[in-house]
Amino acid sequence: MDIVERARAMVVNPGPTWVTVEQETTDWQKLYVPYMVVLAAIPAVASFIYWSILGVGGFGFSMRLPIVTGLGLAISHYVMTLVMVFVWGWLISQLASTFGGQPNLMNGVKLTVYASTPSMLAGVFMAIPGLSMLAVLGSFYSLYILYLGLPVLMKNPAEKTVPYLAVAAIVGIVGAVLIGLLSNVFMPSPMSRMGSINGVNGAPANMQISTPNGNVQISTAPGTGTDPSNATMTIKTPDGEVKIDAQGMQDFAKRMEAMAAEQEKANKK
Repeated sequence: MDIVERARAMVVNPGPTWVTVEQETTDWQKLYVPYMVVLAAIPAVASFIYWSILGVGGFGFSMRLPIVTGLGLAISHYVMTLVMVFVWGWLISQLASTFGGQPNLMNGVKLTVYASTPSMLAGVFMAIPGLSMLAVLGSFYSLYILYLGLPVLMKNPAEKTVPYLAVAAIVGIVGAVLIGLLSNVFMPSPMSRMGSINGVNGAPANMQISTPNGNVQISTAPGTGTDPSNATMTIKTPDGEVKIDAQGMQDFAKRMEAMAAEQEKANKK
């Protein structure tokens, strides 16, 4: 796969590109290497340039992080981005049946990998003081591309795409916050020791990272049988535990769907 051409197609012509992506036979390695590992490096490198080369500050004052510290922060941000893109796709797959779609882990990760394209490309602006807002615009465009891709890859009815997108966006925001929080946990370690990520095709996924303050463990447990409602993601840090359960997300999704239905009825009156 030509990653330059695929990235260009996702940004310029996402609708037909999603149809092509849905028909492609792929695996985890092809999704991540080289496409995701290259794109995820763009915001990580840009952040390093901002933190340790150009410096953080304003009004004539600038502070630069030491090179080793900046590298450690960039590496942790990069690793957590790769992890959270997978977790985001997994959660989108778990929520599919709530919106009349078809749960499919591979298609869920296809969605998050390729929909992240504008956000990753716009991450280059994080290196330029005063232009970081363009990186935010890239994230909003990623949500629009996700909106186009949900009914194609997850097979949900078109009328349920908006509430599905709303829940998926919340999950993505939570993931972005977790990236920031866990990056702070990794500091000031310049290199974090990763464990292994298991859990493809329905098996539990686990990742452990050693930090100066203790171990951080990320684990995902899919639902049993055909019922994904007991699926969970748990993040354990030295300061406490964060747990996200699919049942809670599905309940929230149903409330969003009910609100959308009420709004649609009100608009018809």
